[in-house]
Amino acid sequence: MAVSRLKCFTGTLYIIWALLKMYVVGGLALARQILQRHKTATDLHLHTGKVAIVTGGSSGIGFEVSKGLVAKNVHVFIASKCVTEGKMAINKIREEFPNAKVDFLLLDLASLESVNKFVDNFLARGLPLHILINNAGVMLMPYKETEDEMEYHFQVNYLGHLYLSKLLLWKLCESGADNSHSRIINVSSVVQSVGCIDVEMLGEKCKHWSQYSPHAAYADSKLAIVLATYYLDANLRAENSKVSINAVHPGIVNTPLYRHVHWGIKWLLDVVARLTYKTPVQGADGILFLALSDSLEGRSGEYFDNCSQVSSKGISYNKDLQEELFKKSTEIVQNIVNQKFYGNQD
Repeated sequence: MAVSRLKCFTGTLYIIWALLKMYVVGGLALARQILQRHKTATDLHLHTGKVAIVTGGSSGIGFEVSKGLVAKNVHVFIASKCVTEGKMAINKIREEFPNAKVDFLLLDLASLESVNKFVDNFLARGLPLHILINNAGVMLMPYKETEDEMEYHFQVNYLGHLYLSKLLLWKLCESGADNSHSRIINVSSVVQSVGCIDVEMLGEKCKHWSQYSPHAAYADSKLAIVLATYYLDANLRAENSKVSINAVHPGIVNTPLYRHVHWGIKWLLDVVARLTYKTPVQGADGILFLALSDSLEGRSGEYFDNCSQVSSKGISYNKDLQEELFKKSTEIVQNIVNQKFYGNQD
């Protein structure tokens, strides 16, 4: 009984500490955001003929990214798990751009089977792929497991996007050119700076409420995104690939992403958000800059904030950790694929 109480006590401290770290980092980032001038890219010309995929492209920042790409004559595929929301997004875009090339394809990142079907459906179109924007995500959800029995933040924010990128990488390589690389943009967050990666525990289920912090889970998934970005960049460079990959913090943005914030503080955050957060349009600016700016041609393996290259968490540059995370993640994906698609339990 005493041991159980001690575990609950230490678990509670862990949850509180993770919460405090996230809000302190978020508060400092918000203060910096308020004080600095919001930057927008000025060299975004038309990109007629290019094709892009935007995950989570039907709402929030993703919708504004989709619309921004369409405005530059890019053929956009909105990837989302909600068909109704996706169709509504397309209708809104076509109200402003009647001749827009914009389509919807179903994608649920909580299911690797859905990721696989999405890729098959996209490839069946016979189109090139020049831009992949891994934008979809969840934040501060209570503990929940995906269809593949993974913790939700881990799979939706990180693992599902990693699998998607892996399946589409050959198409991105094929579509790139010497003077016009294909681009992968991974949407991370400033809270990657308080994330922690325990490779040995990767993908482990939560056995008790006191072992789970949605704040830590979110921050960890965003750090994993940065680590994977750097690792994939090193591999792409070694192969002289015509694909660039970068990560980005879009800013503290007023979107529905905050819907899982505890009610006791959500009312306050709603007030602060209306007064100080970036709009989804502003949040999209940094992503569109990475996707379309000529000034970034050939630049890869970097982390951006407010259209400027900045440093990520120190440990994110640890090549051994990058490799360990990637290998373990690949192993987890392979195990899920073997079980789901081939019925192999080994």
